[in-house]
Amino acid sequence: MSRSLVGTPEATPGWRWLTADRLGRNRGAAAVLTVACLAALIAAHISGPDGPWLWNLDLPKINYPLASFFHDSLRAGRLPLWNDNLGLGFPLYAEGQIGAFYPPNWLIYQLPPLAALDLSRFVHLVLLGVGTGSLGARVSGSWTAGALAAGAIVLSGGVVTKLEWTNMVATFAWTPWILLPLVRRPGPTRLGLVAGAALWGFAALAGHPNTWAFQGIAAIIVILAVNPRVISIVRIAAFGVIGVSVGAIQIIPTLLLVSMSARSRGLDPSDLFNNSATLYDGLGAAFANAFVLVRDNGWDLSTTWHPNGFFGILEAGAYVGLPILGLALLGLRSRRNWPWAVLAAVMIAIPVVGAFRPAIWAAIPVLNGLRHPARAYMFVDFALILMAAIGIARLGNSTWLRRHASPWLPLGAALVVAIAAYGILAAIVLDSIVTPFGPAGSPEAEAVRAKAVQVLFQPYPLLPEVAVGLTTVLAVRRWGRRRVSRSIVAILALLPLALFSPAANPTHFANAFDWAATPFVSAMRSANAHRVLTIGEPGWYNGMPDQLAAAGVPDLRMFSSLNLKATDDVLDRLRAPAADPAERRALGIDVVVTFNIPCPGVQIAEVAEDHAVICRDPLAARPPYWIPLDAASLGGPSAVSAIAPTEASIDVTRVATESVPATLTFWDAGQATFTVEAPARGWLFIDRAWWPGWRTTIDGRSVEASRAEAGQLFAADKGSLAVHQELVPWDAYLGLGIGIAVLGLALLWAVTGSARARWPTSTGMPAHDAEG
Repeated sequence: MSRSLVGTPEATPGWRWLTADRLGRNRGAAAVLTVACLAALIAAHISGPDGPWLWNLDLPKINYPLASFFHDSLRAGRLPLWNDNLGLGFPLYAEGQIGAFYPPNWLIYQLPPLAALDLSRFVHLVLLGVGTGSLGARVSGSWTAGALAAGAIVLSGGVVTKLEWTNMVATFAWTPWILLPLVRRPGPTRLGLVAGAALWGFAALAGHPNTWAFQGIAAIIVILAVNPRVISIVRIAAFGVIGVSVGAIQIIPTLLLVSMSARSRGLDPSDLFNNSATLYDGLGAAFANAFVLVRDNGWDLSTTWHPNGFFGILEAGAYVGLPILGLALLGLRSRRNWPWAVLAAVMIAIPVVGAFRPAIWAAIPVLNGLRHPARAYMFVDFALILMAAIGIARLGNSTWLRRHASPWLPLGAALVVAIAAYGILAAIVLDSIVTPFGPAGSPEAEAVRAKAVQVLFQPYPLLPEVAVGLTTVLAVRRWGRRRVSRSIVAILALLPLALFSPAANPTHFANAFDWAATPFVSAMRSANAHRVLTIGEPGWYNGMPDQLAAAGVPDLRMFSSLNLKATDDVLDRLRAPAADPAERRALGIDVVVTFNIPCPGVQIAEVAEDHAVICRDPLAARPPYWIPLDAASLGGPSAVSAIAPTEASIDVTRVATESVPATLTFWDAGQATFTVEAPARGWLFIDRAWWPGWRTTIDGRSVEASRAEAGQLFAADKGSLAVHQELVPWDAYLGLGIGIAVLGLALLWAVTGSARARWPTSTGMPAHDAEG
């Protein structure tokens, strides 16, 4: 590393070296922090306490409800481990998106939901920027390059298009910090390896397994690229064991839930294809709006012509701009760039391979977790930006310039190639569009072609982007031999990112996030339902499943990436045209909502805005309840769940006439206490989803639950029965124990190794850091 960054105390004795070195580092670090904060404010649309707030498709559907659950749980003095209003109940902690075990969330979500989401984005974007800036400065030897990296990664399309997925940003923010101790040559120290692995495990707690897996791949690539020897295999193994163990508190529950979810059936090859690379993705790295128009309030996703639709353009977002691409080429010949060039190549290859839908990808449990390969473009952006940091550090370096007389040529080449690609694509679009949009001349292809022409030929921001790229080339050509050019070029490189990238996300005020005040949700809250079933609802409406749950309405539907399969199977039966009303009533569904079709039961409200009719079913049972011994029977273990609960069936037709309801004394998301007067031996049914973390006692005696109608069924004796149920997340406790044990051993190993390195060698000379 250059002396300008790390200093050499042996060369400049006394306090003068110490003061100068600290001053340089402090100024550089302050610049990186300042740029990261400014970039985070711009990218996240931070406006103030009253909004407007950054808005995109999944924010009202997923992230706002999750933020509400977390905030409400913290106010109640607990973590958001379980929610009874989602489906028949759902283990939020295992699904992971909420980040229940991620310590920063324990502070962030003390705030109201919208403020908490804003703070989470800002804090993690700054963390990402400062980490990438520090890594950029380390690998390039220039704090100016570090400042460029800090701003560019925060404003990159790979990050900005993912801001609606809060847990993805929180996970990705730890990437540079994980890699920072691993870039040391000839390899990381023991302590550095343990630190990087521990941070990787910590990132798992933020709750985005897809990004976490990519981080692991990135770490493997960097370790091998820095030192491609056998010892690196040992380091990778140690890194993996420590990281997985530290993250086990989240990983084990998530794997358990995966085994019980719809994902247990494997990955649909068409789903994999739809989230992989397309031939057009590369255009989005150079030009911010190659696929969509920008309106007054951000991207108009209805105008997109990206092959994978409006979610595809967000998944595959990779904009870094023409100057960054040129600077990455400028530093490509430097050996310091090899790890990042390899990282970019591998991360590009992943979504390309995914587009071919290899059977092995969909079959292997860990691999099929990468169901959105195009998200690897986040790491492509990360690698390109570090390469650009190394490239910009070469400017003004007289030794390097003696070997590269024309540093502006790579930038010019990038500009010419990108513009040529854009022109060729525009010419093809003018003529026709073929697969994957449909046969040439077909209505589908023509509709896409019309959108593509409209988008590709808008002068803004295309012409300003080209102008900035050309200005960067001219600046490097004119001042490339002077150190001052680094700052000028860095500003030019950040300019298009700051101007055009944040438009990916529009902004809205609070009523676009919280739908509790809408007529539909207000009517549903007034119904005071035990459980709600909706039939025939549109894809987007005011009663989105998680929105109802956030408003305190127990909705059988839910919106999650890992829905419990047993609950989904029951829901499918109840929503089928030939559904048995007795099954619906046995589950305690006393309110049914239909859209544009007749509603069963007694109508209690109508919401014209949503074309919805709300009915109450007076015949619905009120779980929990007792049923006779011959009204239920046990089957065999489930073939879906790794825990293999004993399956049971209930004669739902007998529930209405023969069940005995329980008397509740306490019920919340973590416990339940009730009594029931059982007239004879029989069964107790609790309409709470079967999950291995629930511990139930009857009269103080522990009992095992079978799974019936996706809920819990217990054998019960005659008499007055006192039932207590409590959620015990033993899977998380197990993961925590593994993490503490392995991390403790790893730290002992690292400290022992460091202590040995400090002792004099046999020649009396100290052991020095090989990189310094």
